[in-house]
Amino acid sequence: MTLPSMEKSVLIIRHKRRWYELKLPHAVFINGQFLGMVKDRDVRVIAPAGSYSLRVQFGGRIPIGKRGKSIDLSVSSTEQVQLSPQKEMVCEFHDRERIWNLLFDIDLIVWLVSLFVTMPPLYRIISDVFFAVWLVRLIIIRKKYYKINLY
Repeated sequence: MTLPSMEKSVLIIRHKRRWYELKLPHAVFINGQFLGMVKDRDVRVIAPAGSYSLRVQFGGRIPIGKRGKSIDLSVSSTEQVQLSPQKEMVCEFHDRERIWNLLFDIDLIVWLVSLFVTMPPLYRIISDVFFAVWLVRLIIIRKKYYKINLY
């Protein structure tokens, strides 16, 4: 009696980033189980053909107090992945908020300059409002932060 062969597939997970973006580690989860970290290199997963829930996440929970309470400060995205037998699938994820983050980075640099140079009072108001809008937007989209492309 022969056992049916489990046809394996390969899933390659990579972080697509621009030259100016930091190489920060991202956690990868398949069906809710921690798989590993993506930083500089691709992650290769060999798995049986089937449907999987793939989540990419940056950050995590920060514990507060002694009673096990915590605040979730992570950003993530989840995608359903269908692996075919003996095929290779590439999953590429990137930051969906590049323009917002670029504007925030410029504002951060101007804020650092304002520590040494006197800026007009209007700058402080505009900068604070922009930061508040950026922070609210980040909180609203934090579970859909990355764009995941499958090839």
